Amino acid sequence: MNLRHLEYFTVVAQELHFRRSAERLGITQAPLSLAIQALETELGARLFHRTRRTVVLTEAGHALLDDARGILSRVEMAKEHVWQTVSGQVGRLRVGFTNASSLSPFFPRLIHAYRTQRPSVQIVLRELASSQQMEALDARELDIGLLRVPPEAPAPMRDLVLAPLLEEPLLLALHAGHRLAKKRTVRIADLRNEPFIAYPRQSGVALFSQMLSLCEKRGFTPNVVQEAQQASTLIGLTATGLGVALVPGALRAIAVPGVVLRELSDDDTTTTLYIAHRRGDANSRALQFAELAATLQKR
Repeated sequence: MNLRHLEYFTVVAQELHFRRSAERLGITQAPLSLAIQALETELGARLFHRTRRTVVLTEAGHALLDDARGILSRVEMAKEHVWQTVSGQVGRLRVGFTNASSLSPFFPRLIHAYRTQRPSVQIVLRELASSQQMEALDARELDIGLLRVPPEAPAPMRDLVLAPLLEEPLLLALHAGHRLAKKRTVRIADLRNEPFIAYPRQSGVALFSQMLSLCEKRGFTPNVVQEAQQASTLIGLTATGLGVALVPGALRAIAVPGVVLRELSDDDTTTTLYIAHRRGDANSRALQFAELAATLQKR
């Protein structure tokens, strides 16, 4: 059934006058009459009683009118929904984030600001290691990643747009009674003989790769005696005295009795949190989220 014919029909049913209906529709009277005739032929029923002076809906016309209005209304709603989706007003946004990044004050500020601007968008948060986020972005299982770039970046990174959001120092977490706790700053070289608590190598956490790279640049391989999946667990385990841990500055938010955090004096001991999305992605929600993050980062 032709939607234009239904539109013409509803206008004539409202005006009950072909000339006025044609003027309202911006067409001449002849194509309007032909459209109504075509609709009647398709339905196998007359929709109007027409005389020289009057136009009246038939019983079949009355039966069609409510349905026609409902169909046209749903079509307009569909157009509006598509527009809202394309413009980023509705839909779903899947955001990946690292465990440590969630502890940064910037993270809740960004999420809250986006939810305020786009209340009808369903935002889905997934905690994933950086390399896992890259793979999920490549597989279109994520729209946005908040991640760190490991030195040996995986292949999917080539298809990502990455913009730096936050640069923060790496800190040394250690037991309050440790000999290095007395220093204001510590060098990576001072940790040559220290036992380390670290993320598992196979976890895909970029901070593990960075720790390994920093130590190897100083001529030693860190002696990892204990592994932990979560940033908060790294801090907690240093309170046992098992070892030391390199953690991002955001973990200052975690206060654990018996644990102190010391700055590193080396000039290459910073870590950067990036926002990532697919190159050439037409997902307006992802692009708007990235633009918002860039705006907030400048404030």
